[in-house]
Amino acid sequence: MTDAGGFVALNAAPRLSEQERLLRQLADMLNLPISVFRRRTDPTAEGPTARECAAILAAFSRIRDPDARRRCLAKVERCADA
Repeated sequence: MTDAGGFVALNAAPRLSEQERLLRQLADMLNLPISVFRRRTDPTAEGPTARECAAILAAFSRIRDPDARRRCLAKVERCADA
């Protein structure tokens, strides 16, 4: 995935901090730019905040029932398509 700052070459990855590497992996898995996890300077910018992303991931990880997770994911995907 690319971001406003471009993308990281594979040979540059070892120089990234562990936190940066994990944030990039998470952003890639969620198909979001890594900037979503950084503090916004513009409060009117669109898209989820880091706090919102963390909250939904934390709540989703607490769902133990596989069927409930599927229903939750389906609902979030429907909201995303709305």
